[in-house]
Amino acid sequence: MPDYTIVENRLKNLAHPDLRFYTVGHIHGYAFYRLLLGKPAPSKPNILLTAGVHGDEPAGVEAILQFLERDPTDVLNRSHILVLPCVNPSGYANDTRENIKGEDINRAFNDEVPESTLVKQQLSGRRFNIFLDMHEDYDATGTYFYEGQRDKKWLAPSIAQEAKKIGPLDVDIDDADIPLAEGVFEVDPAWAGRGFTSYVYEHHTNHAIIAETSSNLPMSKRVKIHLLALDMIIGHYTE
Repeated sequence: MPDYTIVENRLKNLAHPDLRFYTVGHIHGYAFYRLLLGKPAPSKPNILLTAGVHGDEPAGVEAILQFLERDPTDVLNRSHILVLPCVNPSGYANDTRENIKGEDINRAFNDEVPESTLVKQQLSGRRFNIFLDMHEDYDATGTYFYEGQRDKKWLAPSIAQEAKKIGPLDVDIDDADIPLAEGVFEVDPAWAGRGFTSYVYEHHTNHAIIAETSSNLPMSKRVKIHLLALDMIIGHYTE
């Protein structure tokens, strides 16, 4: 069973003058956290990084913690990042996809669900160059990605090919998916604003990527793939 207290302690132990840590609310008895890395500047890309929308997908939360626990100086000098490290803390603490009320946060952005409402408050008035949301899939045979890019300058295909060196890509195509490349599908405009990624893509960014690692992979490989995606995104926007 994941322990949210360990997540909280690791977040509270972070120390850097350009890393700001906030408790922005409590939902179902659990604290909800936001972190800001780096100082905003016109020359720096604004990046939104999230994980833990589904509470039983811990690899993304772990990847964010490991990312934050690195020496962040270089990244902070080159970018400004808003991090929501665990969007569904009650689900994480209870190892459930949904929150403690049985609500799927990833399907609730047209609804008055506390987690989605708080996320909307944190994003209000903000624009991002890129949004990365980290997930897992218990049914997938490998890693896959969704990408929305209004200029159609796709980044996820190159990330997928690097991820393939760590573990297989999932190449199964659902009838509802729009394939872009091996292991990459387009964020469907038909999703509108109901889902988390589609809401952010509609209101706060021109570029969104969902990283879905297979839960059948060892945790270390799932985390490695998420960190690979994040590092390639930062590199792309700061080169």
